[in-house]
Amino acid sequence: MTTTRRALHDFWFEAAPPGRLAVLRIILGLYSLWYVGTEQDDLVKVALTDPRLFEPVGVMFGSPGSPPSLELFHWILRGTLVAAFCFTLGLWHRITGPVFAGSLLWLLCYRNSWSMIYHSDNLLVLHVIVLGLTRSADVYSLDAVLRGLRQRADTGPPRPAWQYGWPIKLMIALTVSSYFVTAVAKLAGPLGLSWMTGRALRSHMAVDGLRKELLGVDPNPVAYALYDWLPLFTVLAVGSFAIEFFAPVALLNKRVGRFWAINAFLMHWGIYFVMGITFRYHLWGVIFAPFFPVERLGEWVSKLGRRLVGDVRSDAEAPATAPPPLPAQPSGVPRATLYYDGECGLCDRFVRFVLRHDSREYFQFATLQSDAGRAQLARLGTSQTDLRTVVLAEEGKSYSRSTATLRVCRRLGGLWPLLYGCIVIPKPWRDAVYSLVARNRKRLFKTTPECPVMPPHWRRRFIS
Repeated sequence: MTTTRRALHDFWFEAAPPGRLAVLRIILGLYSLWYVGTEQDDLVKVALTDPRLFEPVGVMFGSPGSPPSLELFHWILRGTLVAAFCFTLGLWHRITGPVFAGSLLWLLCYRNSWSMIYHSDNLLVLHVIVLGLTRSADVYSLDAVLRGLRQRADTGPPRPAWQYGWPIKLMIALTVSSYFVTAVAKLAGPLGLSWMTGRALRSHMAVDGLRKELLGVDPNPVAYALYDWLPLFTVLAVGSFAIEFFAPVALLNKRVGRFWAINAFLMHWGIYFVMGITFRYHLWGVIFAPFFPVERLGEWVSKLGRRLVGDVRSDAEAPATAPPPLPAQPSGVPRATLYYDGECGLCDRFVRFVLRHDSREYFQFATLQSDAGRAQLARLGTSQTDLRTVVLAEEGKSYSRSTATLRVCRRLGGLWPLLYGCIVIPKPWRDAVYSLVARNRKRLFKTTPECPVMPPHWRRRFIS
């Protein structure tokens, strides 16, 4: 497998806990129940309007002016609510998941076929499709409860696996892609970059206010108060465009993704306060849930339930002896080993840089001069006297030179994981730059005469 293919594989199929996918199913299920339930009257009004306004969109097959029968619409509306309820509970998920995804898609395409497109609903449907067709009910579901009752042996909950990771990555990719497409549409439009002057945004706000007045709806008073402040609209236009255009960067690192999601969430609330435009899926933050470790919410609810059950049992019968306390878990367990030249000043600086930015303690360290380091060099077919490289042992595989360095940056905190995007550069080109620096490393970066004292939590991460 080539470096690029391996990088793409590791990106898409990163393991994730099953609880995260399950909590996302519950959150989107509850939101969908509320959304379809509160929109029932409006959906019925749409179905009763003039058939000549009907123009099929999406999965709506047929000809303009000939909508599906009203009876079929009512049956699918009721079926969508029932399927959403079962989807949220995780009941018969292999059936109700796809059924709910298909019925919701049909229902919202039906509404979009009547003279107005609600584009903000598109991501809701796509996210439900991903969750409805994947293993989002393996835990926190009635299916899991029934499966546990049928199985006599206690096999324990499913462990983190790639089957639970790629659907979350896909949901995130769909979200950032929608924002990026919006930015491209602005650039491709007649205004181009001049859209960021803020005049178009201010005009859009003014037109929206006039439309509301003509329809008899109270306009947003903030719009009138801010209309003359063009610099403010310039800042808002530049900020919103930056969030949209640089949305794909959120895929490179979890922290960057969460930072982007928070800013996009605040952007929609700014749009709401300034223009009075409501995107409920965005304003509620449900669209950004895949960016965060929402499984902690499920774990908290589970602990609360166990505590309540334990309190009830303790009132009935007190245990004779208290169970022994569980042993404390270490704060961090290294999962990769970085081998470096112990006599190189640049390598020493790089190791200290990794130690400062590896808050999760993902890496441990060893010199290439050690027995373990020489074994790694032999595994790579490199001479044990050639120490102009670093070697990264991770998940049973070994990486060297520029690939090892970039994979290390991928696991660090802050914005350093953005450097991992350089992995798409052909390896011979990357290694050529790496070798140029490595050949001159001892001349450019002198080794310190004295070994500085490291704090204890750093020293324990070095192996011999």
